[in-house]
Amino acid sequence: MTFPSRLSLVLTASAALFLAGCSIQTNNTVSQKPSDPMQQVSELLTEAETAAPIKSAQLKAEAARTLIQLGRKDEASRLLEEINIEFLTPGLQFEIAELKARSALEEQDGQRALRYLQQLPQETTNSLPAEQQYQIGEMQADAYRYQQNPVNELLQLIQLSSYNLNEKTEALHNRIWGLLIKLPTPQLQQLSRQPNNSYYQQGWYELALSTTTARDLSQQNQLLQQWDTLWQSHPAQQTPPAALKAVTATDTLSAEHIALYLPMSGNLEKPAEAIITGFMTAHYNAVRAGDSTAKVTMLDSNKIQSPEQLYQVAQERGIDLIIGPLQKQMVESLINFGPAPIPTLTLNTIADRQQDNVYQFGLSIEDEAIQAAEKIWQDQKSQTLIYTPDTDWGQRAAAAFRQRFTQLGGTVLDSYSYSNNANYSEQIATLLGTEQSNERRKQLTQIIGQRPEFEDRRRQDVDAIFLSALPQAARQIKPTLAFYYAGKIPVYATSHLFSGNKAAIEDQDLNGIRFVSTPWISSAPSTAHLQLAQQRNNTDSRFGRLYALGIDAFSLFPYLAQLSASTSAKIEGETGALSISGNNQIVRTLNWNIFKQGLATPMQ
Repeated sequence: MTFPSRLSLVLTASAALFLAGCSIQTNNTVSQKPSDPMQQVSELLTEAETAAPIKSAQLKAEAARTLIQLGRKDEASRLLEEINIEFLTPGLQFEIAELKARSALEEQDGQRALRYLQQLPQETTNSLPAEQQYQIGEMQADAYRYQQNPVNELLQLIQLSSYNLNEKTEALHNRIWGLLIKLPTPQLQQLSRQPNNSYYQQGWYELALSTTTARDLSQQNQLLQQWDTLWQSHPAQQTPPAALKAVTATDTLSAEHIALYLPMSGNLEKPAEAIITGFMTAHYNAVRAGDSTAKVTMLDSNKIQSPEQLYQVAQERGIDLIIGPLQKQMVESLINFGPAPIPTLTLNTIADRQQDNVYQFGLSIEDEAIQAAEKIWQDQKSQTLIYTPDTDWGQRAAAAFRQRFTQLGGTVLDSYSYSNNANYSEQIATLLGTEQSNERRKQLTQIIGQRPEFEDRRRQDVDAIFLSALPQAARQIKPTLAFYYAGKIPVYATSHLFSGNKAAIEDQDLNGIRFVSTPWISSAPSTAHLQLAQQRNNTDSRFGRLYALGIDAFSLFPYLAQLSASTSAKIEGETGALSISGNNQIVRTLNWNIFKQGLATPMQ
C-alpha cells in the first residue's frame, strides 16, 4: 500500500487503540461505529486491505469522504488515486470518479478533474441515470472553466441543455448566455458556421448573434422574433436566459415632453450649444419620419440650480424626461438628492456613484482607459508603463487604467505624468530606465579609465505602454520612445491623440500607435453627421464629439429601461456602442484604430 507516511502513522495508532479497546465480530465488521472520525478511517482502510476488490473500493471511497469532510483533502486525493475503477460496477465507477473529480475541482485543478472523468468508460456513462450523466457534464464544464477554456466549457454546457432537468434549466441557460455574450462576434460567427453543429449548438449561436450583431435594440427585437419563429423546440425558446428575457419583456420609454437642462451662458455655453444642436437634429429627423411627437423645452441650469427647483419646475410643466445637467457638481447634487421623481439622463458622470432613475452619460476618459487596459490584456501583454499628462483628465485616465489592468491580473511597472512644457527626452529616459544605463557607462569609464564599448539599453520587462496625449505632444513622444530603444513596444492610446482630420505627413510620427475613437470620428458618417457637416465646419474636430453626444442622448433615452435590464444589451451610437452598467452609468465601447502611413486605419 502506498499511502503517505503521515496518514499511515495516524491510521496505525488509531487502529491499535481500536483493537485494544473495542470488540470485533467474527466476520471482521465493526460492531459499533467509532466516535473518532480518524479511527473510523483507520478501520475502513484496515478492512479494505483484505476485502474483495469491489468491497475494498467502497471502503476506500468511504474513508476518502470522511477525510474530505475533515478538510484533509490531500490525503483523500492520494487515497482515491489508489482505487482502480476499471473492474467495478458502473454505479461504483461513477461514485469514485465523481469523488476524485470533485476533489480536484476543489483545488481548481481542471486538468486533473478531466483526467479522472475521462477514466469512466463511455458505456458506463451511457448506462447511468440522466441525473448522474448531467453531474459528469457539469463537472467537465467546471474543469474547462478552471483551465480558462471558455469554448469547451460552452460546448459542454450546451450539451447539458438537451437534458430535461427542470430544476437546473434556468441556472444552466444563464451560465451558457454569460459565456456566449463574452465571445467576440467574429469567433461567435465562426462557431455558427461549423458544419457539424448540433441542433442545440446552432440554436444557441444564432440566438447570441441576434443580439451581438444587431445595430440597436429595435433591430435586436426583430431578430429575436425571427429566431423565436425558427427555433420553437429549442430549450432556450422555452426557458430564455434571464438577462435576455428581462430586455425583451421591458417596454421602451415613451416621453411626450422632454427638458434639455443645460447652461445657456458661461464657460459651458458653447459645449451646451453643440449638444443641443446634435439633439435637435436627431429630434427633427425623428419627427419628419413620424417616429416622435415629443415636445422639447429648454431649462437653463445656471438659473435652476437645485434638484428641488428642477423637479418642481418639471412637474409644473408636465415634463416626463430630463436630459442634463452638464456641470459635474450639479450631477453630484442630483445623485445626492435621492431617487429622481422623473427619469433623468445626465450629460456628465460621477465615478462609482449611482441613484435610482438617474442615468449618467458623458464622454468619460475612464471608458477609454478601461478599454485600453482590456485590449492590452487581450493582446497578452501583462506588464505596462503609463505616460499621461499632468491634468485632471490625464490623472483620471491613469487611475482608471491602473485599476482595471491590475484587476485583470496585469502589472503596472511604472507611471509618469508630463506637463505642457515637458522635457519628453528626460522623462521617457527615466520611464524606460535608459538613464540608468547611461549612469552605468559613466561609472565603468571612471573605473577602467577609458570609454568602454557600451550600448545603452532600456528596461527589458515592458510589454506595452499606455499613453494619453493630444496630437502635438504625441507626435513628439512616439519618436522619443523610438530614440530610447522602445520603438517596437506597442503603444495603446486614448482618443485624444487623433484630431479627427487627415494629416498624413504630420501624423507619420504616430505610426504604429493603437488608439480608441468614437464612431463619429472613425466610422462612415451617419445622416445626422452629414447634415451637421453641411452647416458647421467643426464637426470632425474633437469639438464634434459634443454634437455626437447630443445625438446619442436622443437615441438613447427610449431604451434606458431595456438597457438597464441587461448589461449585455446595447445600441450603436455616435459616441460608441452604448450599454448600461450595474450602477446606471452608460458605458461607451469605442472603435480600435492604428496609425499606418500617417492615417488612422480601423483595426479588425
